Parts: sequence; C-alpha cells; structure tokens
Amino acid sequence: MTAEQPSDAGLGPRLDRLAAVAPEHRTRIEATIVRDLVDPAYYAHHNADDLASGEDPVEHFCRVGWKALRKPRADFDVWWYWFNHLDPSSDAVNPLVHYALSGRERGLSTRPESTKARPGHRLETGAGGEGGQVRRACLFAGYDADQVIDESVLLLIRELARFCDVYYLADGYLPPDELAKLDGITAGAWAIRHGSYDFGSYAMLARELVGWEALEAYDEVLFVNDSCFLLRPLDQVFAEMADRPCDWWGLQATKGLASTAHEPSNRFSRVIPLDEVRERMLDGYEDDPVYDFHVGSYFLAFRRPVLDDPLFRRLIDSVAPQRGKLLVVLKYEVGLTHLLIGRGFAFDTFVPALHPFHPMFSETHFTLIAEGFPLLKRYLIGQNHYDMPGLAGWAERIRALAPDAPVDLFARTLARTAPDDRVQHSLAITQDPDGTVIVPRAATGKGLLRRDRKVPKHDDRWVFVVDPDLHMLPDNSRALMEAVRNEAINLTVLTRSRRVAVPGIDLTTAPLLSRAGREALLGAGRVFVAKQPRRSVRGALDLDQHEVVVVRDGLILERDVATLRAPQLPPPVPPARVNSPDIVAEELLHPTPEPNLTGLLAASRLDQLAAVATYRPAGYDQVWRTGLPAHDFLHRAHDELPADLREQETAVRRLLDGRRLLLLLPTIRDAGAAPAYPFSPAEIDRIRAWADRSGVVLGIRERIGDEDRPYTRLLGEHALDLSHRRFPSLHAVLRAADAVLTDHASAALDFAVLGRPLMAFVHDPVAAAQRVVLDLDHFFPGPVAHDFDELVAGLEGLLDGESPALARHRARVRSLLVDHLDDGSSARVVEMLKNRNGAPR
Repeated sequence: MTAEQPSDAGLGPRLDRLAAVAPEHRTRIEATIVRDLVDPAYYAHHNADDLASGEDPVEHFCRVGWKALRKPRADFDVWWYWFNHLDPSSDAVNPLVHYALSGRERGLSTRPESTKARPGHRLETGAGGEGGQVRRACLFAGYDADQVIDESVLLLIRELARFCDVYYLADGYLPPDELAKLDGITAGAWAIRHGSYDFGSYAMLARELVGWEALEAYDEVLFVNDSCFLLRPLDQVFAEMADRPCDWWGLQATKGLASTAHEPSNRFSRVIPLDEVRERMLDGYEDDPVYDFHVGSYFLAFRRPVLDDPLFRRLIDSVAPQRGKLLVVLKYEVGLTHLLIGRGFAFDTFVPALHPFHPMFSETHFTLIAEGFPLLKRYLIGQNHYDMPGLAGWAERIRALAPDAPVDLFARTLARTAPDDRVQHSLAITQDPDGTVIVPRAATGKGLLRRDRKVPKHDDRWVFVVDPDLHMLPDNSRALMEAVRNEAINLTVLTRSRRVAVPGIDLTTAPLLSRAGREALLGAGRVFVAKQPRRSVRGALDLDQHEVVVVRDGLILERDVATLRAPQLPPPVPPARVNSPDIVAEELLHPTPEPNLTGLLAASRLDQLAAVATYRPAGYDQVWRTGLPAHDFLHRAHDELPADLREQETAVRRLLDGRRLLLLLPTIRDAGAAPAYPFSPAEIDRIRAWADRSGVVLGIRERIGDEDRPYTRLLGEHALDLSHRRFPSLHAVLRAADAVLTDHASAALDFAVLGRPLMAFVHDPVAAAQRVVLDLDHFFPGPVAHDFDELVAGLEGLLDGESPALARHRARVRSLLVDHLDDGSSARVVEMLKNRNGAPR
C-alpha cells in the first residue's frame, strides 16, 4: 500500500454497524454520507420515471438506485467501482458510501481510465475445425423447464464438438437418460440447479466442474448457451475469427437494451463499422447513465490474455443469483464487456459492424442470416419484446435464407418451450402500409372492469382460467368440464404460457391476454379460476354480471407463500372449536373486505375455514361445501375415468408390477418451505431395506416448478419417476398409490378421501409452523414424524399393522376434511350453479 493510497483498515466495523441499522433509517444515514457526491439534477433527469413526486434523488439512489447500477453522477460508474474495489458477489455495501468513507481518499477508480485496446492476440496455429490444431474448449449453458435436452440443442452441441471439447451444464435437474444423450459428444456433462442463468453455468464449469487449471491447456475457451438455433455449419465463423488478432470475440455487438432504448446514444440510424466503434465511440459510451454496450454473451470466445487475467476470473467466479434478469444482464453480460474493454483487451465480432436497434431482435436479424450469420435467436420468435411485425411467416423466411436448416424441428421446439401466449402475441403483430406497427393489446386492471360493464353475458358460456402460477388447467376445472361435457354449454380455456388440451372434450382455447381471450372472458356468464380472481384474470370483473368461482387446488392445511400471497392470517383454530357443529363465521377472527368472487369450493366445514383463511377476501358464506370436483376421479371405477387418466393409471400399475407404492409428495421449495431433507447413504439403505421387506416401491412426484428436484437427486436410482412430465394427472397416480409420504404438501390431503395411509415428515418444525394454518398433529390424517428415526418407525407400521388408535385418528380427521365420500362433487357444483339462475349477479 503506497502513501498516496491509504489502507481500508478500520472501515469494516463502520460498515457493519451501518448494515445493522433498519433499512428506512439506513437510507437516510447513507444519504447524509453521500449527499455531496450525488448530482441530484443528473440523477433525477435519468431516473424521472422511477422517482415519486417530490422524492429526494439522493435517498432514492441510496434506497434502490445503486442496486440497479444507476449512476449517481456522470463520472461514477456503480458497477465498475463495485466490481473493482468491493466484493462483486455481495450487495451488502453501497459502493458510493464506500467511496465517500474510503475510496475517495485512496484515489480508487470510479470508471475505466481508458478504452483504448492493446494489440490483439494472434493464434499461432491454423483455423482449427476437424483435424485443426487450435485447442478449444466450450463451456455450454443449458436450461429446459421440461428437463430434457432438446434435439435442436443437440444439433448445436454436435456442431461445436467438431471444433471444441464441449463441457455441458444444465441449470436444473435432468434425468440420467437425458444426460446420456451427450455420451460420446461432450467431454463432460452435468445437471445442477444454481438459479444464476447462463453465467451461473459458465462460472460453475470454470470454477468447479472443469476448473481453471484444466482450461489452461486450451488456446481458446468459448461461452455458448442454448438460446439459439443452428442454421448452418460454423466453419466460416471459426476460420475467419482464427485469422483475426484479438483477445476475445463474439458473433455481434449491440448498443442499448430494452430498458435503455430511450437514451440519445441508442438512437443512431446508420450501420457503424466496428473499427469506427473501437476507435472513436467507446469513450462516449462510458458517459451513458447505464453502460449498455456489449458483445452478445450467447456466443463468446476468450484467448489466453483474457483467460489468464485475474480480474476476468474474479468476475466469473463471483457470479451469484440476482433479484431479476435485468441485473444478470447488466452485471454479467454487459459487465463482462465493460470490464474487458476497460482493461484494454482487444475485441472483434464476426459481424463487422454495429447495427441500430438490437440486431438480433429486429428485421436486421434476417439480413444478417442472408449474409451468412449461423444462428437464429429463439427469443425473437418466442418473446419478440421489441414488437417486431411480420413474424407470422418466420419459418418460410428461414427456409428461403438457410435451405438446409431443420425449420420444422425449430418450430416443434418453440411450441414446447416458448410461452404460448407470447408466441401468439408475437405472431399477431402486423404493420400497416404506411409503416405503423399494430400491436394487439388486452384490457387489464380497471380498464377490464369498464369494458366488462358494457358486454352482454351468456349463462351457457363457461370460461376456465388456468392457474396463474403453474399456467395449467386445475384438476377441479377439468372435472367440472367432464360433468357438463354433454350439455349445451360453450367451454373455453384461457391459457398463459402453456398450451392446454383436454382429450375428449369439445372446447376452445385462447391466450388470457389476447383479443379472443378477452372477448370470451367478458361474454361468459360463469368464470372459474384457481386462485384470487383479480390475479387470475389480470383485472377486476363485475360480480353483478358474472359468477366467479374459485376452484382451488385440493385440500389445504398450509398457506403457500409463493402463490397465495395471503395477508396476515388468523392463528390456528383450536380443535375443540373446529369439531363443534355450532362453528360460525365470527370464529374466523378477521374482517372480510369487499368480495371479488361468487363462490369458493370446499370439501368440508374444516376445509371451509382453511379456505377463508388463505383466500381473502372470501367470506364464510361464499364458501360452497360441495366437495372438490377432482375427488370424483378418485372415487370412480377405472372404466369410468376419462381415457387419458385410465391410460396413466394403467401405466403406473405396470411399473409397479404387483408391488405396493409409497408415493413421496414433497412441497415446493419456496421462500417459506423447509429445505429438502438430506438423506445420507446410510439412511437411504435403511429405507431400501424396509421397502424390500415390505414389498414396497418408492415413487417420487416433486411439485411442478421445483427445478432442483432434490429428492429425485437423492433417491432417484432407488425410486420410480412419477413426475408430472411422465404422468400429468396427479389423481391417476394417487389412485395407484397404497400410501403417501409428504413434508405436509397440500396435494397429499386429496389422498385422504381414499382412506389409505398417509404420513407427514416435518423435519423442519420452524418452517412448518410458519406455513401451517391448522395444526398438523390434530388435522393431518396420519402420523407426523419429526426426525429420521421417527420416519422409519412410522413407515414400519404404515402399510402393515396399523394400530387401532391410529386408524381411529385417520378416520376422525378424514371426517373433518371431507364431507362427501362419493363421486358427486362435480354434480353438486353444477347443481349449485343451476339453482342460482335468476339470482342477482
């Protein structure tokens, strides 16, 4: 440490004390510390849309601005200071506060000193490819919500493997048979949930799975992800770029993001040669309020000068989950470009020019493909977030530009992976002859309510809205459809990201936020939703004109932190009061706001109480104790089930091959849930020994949306995969199960209607207490284990030798949970609705 650069000693305790202050007080203290360093006029001008009327710009910066990488003044780049002088993986310290307390005195840099590059690195050998001499590695980042490796991704990986040793990492669980698709293609393949997007995979591969030391054997290391389709071979790309002197390169550069498109520096209209950008424009980009120039991170290559740079490695090693995708882009995708340019590393791109607007998400993309660009961005078709018109004919255009590209494969991949509602919206954007872009818009919020009051309603039109979190049709809705399939009722399903098909039922589907979807919703006499109506339909409906029924998602003893978003709930109700036949609405202990629904389905008086607690503002009298329609699927004979449920139940029983099934139903790992129990090898052996003695096979069905699938990772080789991907119907699987083990997931309680054994494994009582509305020891229809020894002891008697006391407890709780042990719940709901005909709505 030089005399001109005093040490940081003593600052740590001061920052620790500041971090301990309550957030609202901390903001004011930080604002006092940095007030002379913030340019209020500059900050207010560039953040006008985010500042509330009269809000202090300095306090806004200290509260949220610095975390979003907003500059407090023209010459202080928050990201640059954060990365170069603090821990880039932590947001515990406001960089400007650190600068005020220490960095200013020490003369720490607040932006790059220069953007001029040193002479680029030239590869010493030929262009590579098959038989070439350049040693390349490719760190490949994959992700698929359906937990597969798509054939279109395999096509890209096979092509990369001609030039590189490919190391693949999927962010999430992949079954062994999916990873096996990469045998003989990649040098290594893993599937690990980290939640840090593509850079999280790049970081984990470089830091742990492959290792920086192993990567030192390569002349060039690529970062590539699965966001593009391969249109043509990569020979031209690697041949051209191998002959260019540079320290790192990509396929194309871009200036501007969707969030910064309004900035003057992003309003250029001409194609700018890359040499001009490097020689004259990079300095000016440093003056933007948010740095947004970057080389596309979906395909990057780094040579030894960059790979050996400690700050490059530090950036990759520091990758951590962020609060949103924009921060991932700014910190890592843009941040990497910013760092390397600021450190003088020479870059190049296959496309030798900077195009206006984002070239990968505009008409320019097709121009580049015509000129030999090898990739098609999936996001252009699947999201089209810049509202490019004319994409309805994208497939035909690609066939004309790249005749050998497997366009049909790409279309199938998009149909499976891209959000269906966004795709339909994207393809519906058109352009008038005068150049005006026509973007379909759907009314939401109060605008929907205003339109609702003008549209005639029809009692013979029923609309079923998919779950707003899972984007799937609730099982209760499916059962209601089955109940009226032969009646003169027009059925419509309003979808979100997933396509919906109901075999054997004549219905219409439309995206919720499409013109057709809004017309169907506003004209429907009856609307069925899975969760709070306003959130489900993205707006308010007039209850004087519609009947809005919440079908829910099974019996509930717990609040779901991720999806219910319930306000403060009443304390658990004492068992004596729940058992009393005189329980009345006053026992709910909280006032009910103005209702936004007509009815909410429940299975019993106890379920009615839990439903009111978790679905405010439902009133006690609005809960209909008709029974839950999907329970009909559990009570019916096999031959009376819908054909698809029959097929799935048969398939599960075929896997069992005469053995009994213990079904593990974990809860989703959200902010309020307990972590997965970390079964040790010895504990797994004990469970296997019990299963072998008892003639039992374990099946695992983790909750939809849990992309880590922790129990499948731990027990997968010893258990059947009964996931939604293989068996979409929960009730078909429940019918085949002999017993259920759960960490108190609500779906398990549907199993109670069958009268078969259940067991809860509440290994984290603190997390359980935060979630449970009604006490598990009194209201769970089976034993509750709190540690592994209790679990094993409970399993020993679960299927054989159940004690009379436990049998009585299970029967008593079932009588509290379920009023109707028959297959008539759907019919009761339909009758309830018919009896309301003529009632004020």
